[in-house]
Amino acid sequence: MKRIIAVDDNVTNLKMVEQVLKDKYKLILVKSGEKALSYLKDNLVDLILLDIVMPEMDGFEVFEHIKELENANSTAPVVFLTADTEVGSEVKGLNMGAMDFIKKPFIPEVMINRIKNVISLSELMKDLEQKVEEKTRQIEQISFETIATIASMIEAKDSYTKGHSVRVSEYSARLAKELGWTTDKISNLRYVALLHDIGKVGIPDSVLNKPGKLTEIEFGVIKSHTNIGGDILNDIRTIAGVSLGAKYHHERYDGKGYPLGVAGDEIPEIARIICIADAYDAMNSKRVYRDNLSKEDIFKQLEGGRGTQFDPKFVDVFLRLLKEDKLEIEEKDDVMVSEPTLSEESSILLNQIVKNIEDNQKNDIFDVLTGVLNRKTGESRIAEAVRNRTGCLAFIDLDNLKKTNDNLGHLAGDYVLKNLGEILLKHGDRAIIARVGGDEFLCYIPNADEAEAVTIIENIISEFDKVKKDNIYLQYSTLSVGMYMSNNKELYANAVRNADKALYHIKHSGKAGYCLYSQLESINNKKASVDLERMVSTLKANRTSQGAINVDFNEFKKMYDLVLNMVNRFDYNMQLIMLTLEPVDYDNFDIEEQEYAMYCMNEAIKSALRNTDVSTRFSSGQFLVILLNVDEIDVNTILRRIYEKFDKDYRRNAVNVSYDIADLSDK
Repeated sequence: MKRIIAVDDNVTNLKMVEQVLKDKYKLILVKSGEKALSYLKDNLVDLILLDIVMPEMDGFEVFEHIKELENANSTAPVVFLTADTEVGSEVKGLNMGAMDFIKKPFIPEVMINRIKNVISLSELMKDLEQKVEEKTRQIEQISFETIATIASMIEAKDSYTKGHSVRVSEYSARLAKELGWTTDKISNLRYVALLHDIGKVGIPDSVLNKPGKLTEIEFGVIKSHTNIGGDILNDIRTIAGVSLGAKYHHERYDGKGYPLGVAGDEIPEIARIICIADAYDAMNSKRVYRDNLSKEDIFKQLEGGRGTQFDPKFVDVFLRLLKEDKLEIEEKDDVMVSEPTLSEESSILLNQIVKNIEDNQKNDIFDVLTGVLNRKTGESRIAEAVRNRTGCLAFIDLDNLKKTNDNLGHLAGDYVLKNLGEILLKHGDRAIIARVGGDEFLCYIPNADEAEAVTIIENIISEFDKVKKDNIYLQYSTLSVGMYMSNNKELYANAVRNADKALYHIKHSGKAGYCLYSQLESINNKKASVDLERMVSTLKANRTSQGAINVDFNEFKKMYDLVLNMVNRFDYNMQLIMLTLEPVDYDNFDIEEQEYAMYCMNEAIKSALRNTDVSTRFSSGQFLVILLNVDEIDVNTILRRIYEKFDKDYRRNAVNVSYDIADLSDK
């Protein structure tokens, strides 16, 4: 049972809360902010009901102290209880992070539903945060595994360097153990050392494997692998200090190394260890230009570099290990050991890399929030299905998402999208479903006739309406659907365009519901001027934004009302321009090209309009512009600016731009 603490200095109010909620929640009732804070320090709750006006410490001050608690209560959802009708108090509370307000005297049904919704929304928020954290972890894991694969591939280029990184890891770990490092630090060091030469991915093979002496320029190229490696590993967070090992392992203790020439303790400790292990393995291994050195020669070289190339303390310990023959790495055949060596760990890791990447790539084909296919994967699969099978392509638009975000918050918008995704997934065994925009989905139903397709879309709309009922966070949401029955071997772009035209019609007619493209055949052959004529007729008939400009941009509707008011008060004229972008070749005009053209046109319009003008995207290929108090010369000047800017930015011949103008004044 969820736990709720109610804080109010009025006993009557607390008894009212108890009476309304006692059967549904575990209640803790306290009469002051001090008692509430004392309880919350040691006891977790799921929701805090907090009165604003209280003696000694008001609700706002209590809320500030709650956010400073050192437990999960610091982020627990807070709902203010208040009899205050001032808007300022509500704004202040919401700005502080409150989830909702409940007015006194309490209405039981309102209180129950609001608390239920707040708790539900809070749980959704936590769930989404966990998913984001998991996704971040997966991305970092993929990055590490991909880099480790590249490192292995680099070593595989040359038998002389094969196994070098694994051996350097082992030597580094043995030195760190002798220095008294903890097991966790040693484990981390193993992986840092494993990736120390990752920067060689950027070095040409002709330089990396040159058998003779390197030129000065070639040696400069070789040295760049430290910076390259540091940059590659810079964003990896799963291994502490991983970029430091790659970047600093060729620095010298006397400051004469590269890439930065730092000295002594300025060199990261982890790099000072790898530096010794790297040098030892280089001397102990065959190279393209020489055989491996003897143990005696290696000892002299390491001892000679004490205090100059190597950290004197670390190299002394390493020399002791060499002297005591504790650096030998034996090949293990069928010997069973309690713990795997790093070589075995690395082999296991590298063998699993391909499988792990494939698994993560499978996860990456889905939209995280809704669970349906993401745009890239979904469009690819739907395009293939459209080419090979007849069926119905439905373009689904979630109406008023911006309004939900603006009025209820973006988390509420995510909640709506998540619910829609769950509904769409119920039909996933019959349809290919993808999220292709913030509020747009494509649904392809292969081999469906019109009757079956209509039934499926009607079921989706009906199921959404059921979820919407009595749910405050879906109060603004409806579904608009454009449907197109595609023929075999149809071009995907053409199918999408026709479904979008049907969607445009249903949204233009008032939103909510579905429309088949086959119902629009007589309309689709008309020019863009027909769209403008219908818009002008609607505007003049209504003289209000309600039911007039049926687009999702509420701010444009508000601006239209403002402009209309100025027209009426000051006898201004008002011109409405519809700019239409039509493909030159429909068969070879894809969605990306269309969106790029629309982006360029949007930028052109913004650069040309005055402060008093208003514009919006009206359909997939059209913009509406309102010009206030202009004459014919002004209109022509603005249109010329738009055309010039568009031609300059777009620089392609894939669309034709046309415009229609209507006078919305009563002159």
